[in-house]
Amino acid sequence: MTSAATAPLLRRLNAETVLNVLRDVEAIRHTELADAAGLSRPTVDAVIEDLRRIGLIAEVEDDTPGRRGRPARLVRFRAERGHVVGIDIGVHKCMVSVADLRGVVLTTQVRSLGQELGRKERLDGVRKAVREALKQARVERSAVLAACAATPGIVDPRTGVVLTCDVLPDWKGLNLRAELGRSFGAPVLSDNDANLAVVGERWRGVASTSEDVIYVLAGERLGAGIVSGGQVFRGHDGGAGEMAFLSLLEHTPGAEGIGALASHIGKEVVARLREHTSSLTGDAALLLAAARDGDTEAQQVLEEILARIARAIGTMALLLNPELIVIGGGVAAAGEQIAEPIRRRLPQMTSLPPRLEVSALGDKAVTVGALRTALDSVESSLLDNLNA
Repeated sequence: MTSAATAPLLRRLNAETVLNVLRDVEAIRHTELADAAGLSRPTVDAVIEDLRRIGLIAEVEDDTPGRRGRPARLVRFRAERGHVVGIDIGVHKCMVSVADLRGVVLTTQVRSLGQELGRKERLDGVRKAVREALKQARVERSAVLAACAATPGIVDPRTGVVLTCDVLPDWKGLNLRAELGRSFGAPVLSDNDANLAVVGERWRGVASTSEDVIYVLAGERLGAGIVSGGQVFRGHDGGAGEMAFLSLLEHTPGAEGIGALASHIGKEVVARLREHTSSLTGDAALLLAAARDGDTEAQQVLEEILARIARAIGTMALLLNPELIVIGGGVAAAGEQIAEPIRRRLPQMTSLPPRLEVSALGDKAVTVGALRTALDSVESSLLDNLNA
């Protein structure tokens, strides 16, 4: 690499290093920033000027009480420079989070969506959910610098087009980036929901120190987000992590999640439980609650369901040899009730059983990952301007 090519790269890397320090502090002196970043003072001064020019930092005076002499100049990260939006489009609901550039979540809003909605009606519901979230966060649409939308199904990593989606009517062929981009006037990214969930869990969850992770999104269906060597593994067309292949194996549930299996394996038990409740809770939550309360039949059905899901997870562990498996999605709230039976079975299926944990983010893992992805996009775009 020539020196002409190296200089812009070093300039960008130094800016990233300084930003990583600034995001974690309220304000800091130039000398302290240089020490924390491991860079020389002249280099830091040059980076500060670059970042000030693109609006990512501001200089303020040190107003520490009792301080004598001329006030020192402090540098702070301008989290208010813009905002990002994370969107999780599901079968029954849409969750939207709004955050500043430090990743501080200002609001998270949930809007119910009917499973039977067609493409247009579902997209209209998503747009309404976004408007409600921006209003709640008191953020103008013009202040949104990027958004990221999660969806079930396989998403082409190059185009953002949904290639397949079995659970949402008329969703195949949808270009979420284009459809939602018209609503924002800012870049919109899109990805599979499990992929974004594993990004969220690595950012702010139990996988923050793990480089090889499988995140199992367990709800009505199973899906997986895979991180290998610290990078999300999507496969050629974005289909890595789809678990329909499990239907080819004996004694595994295919891609059916706890809710779907409860409806099949425990049909009579679920029907009995429904007779004694007016709750609209899904089958999975109903079965888990009954098992937790000591219902013997519910416990037996849950044990069989978790044995099948353990085989599915064990199969993926054999194929990918992860350090950590995270169970998330709607059932994460059940915690060790679902984790312990699966964890207990893994040594029977692999000689190198991975650590297994329940998501720390619950049903917010997808939107957290969407926010992180949008933030990465914004930072990359702004730093592109350093050498403009």
